[in-house]
Amino acid sequence: MNNLSYYLDTCPDFIKDKFININFKTFDKILKQNEDPSFVYIIKKGKVKVYSLTPTQLKYLERIYCEYELFGELEVFIDKPILNFVEAVEPCEVIKIPKDTFLEWIKYDSDFSLFIHVQMAEKMYHTSISSKANIAYTLKSRIIFFLWSFLDEHNLDSVHKDILVEGVGSNIRSVNRIIKELVDESLIEYNKGFIKVKDMDKLVDEIFPLMRTY
Repeated sequence: MNNLSYYLDTCPDFIKDKFININFKTFDKILKQNEDPSFVYIIKKGKVKVYSLTPTQLKYLERIYCEYELFGELEVFIDKPILNFVEAVEPCEVIKIPKDTFLEWIKYDSDFSLFIHVQMAEKMYHTSISSKANIAYTLKSRIIFFLWSFLDEHNLDSVHKDILVEGVGSNIRSVNRIIKELVDESLIEYNKGFIKVKDMDKLVDEIFPLMRTY
């Protein structure tokens, strides 16, 4: 099974009884960088973003998590401080699982344990790819990489510029310059803050052919 909702349904009552259901409003900080890892979170409804701050206080978007996705588990396993901020991007219903309860669940259910470790491996793989792109390529190529990976991962056809700015960890002036270039090249459309790719294959093939190796 690869669906977190399945494991929630099959979770034994002696573990489920310790779950805490909690609601967050848009812009609420669910986790803060350098906090102690006390809970793991599962989203029942809504979306959150995971981001870090650069030394110049620019936001760098790590991921967007949606319904039946999990966050906070990495730090719990190794008992290290929280790495990033987690903020609700819309009203959210979340299950808050105490650290000891989560580890008990892992020990009790080997299938759930395998599922969690696969999820963590996928996150680390995604992070590694993003790190390589940010180090090796120009801002224009990083913007194209973000559009390609973010829209595909979330099955979207457009993204707001604010998310793009955070996604590449750059300043808005530089991002605006690249957006104008891509519009002039008829590769994207820009309307009221939203960016829509006109032809993803053309965008990747013409500007960043090496992207397909990822």
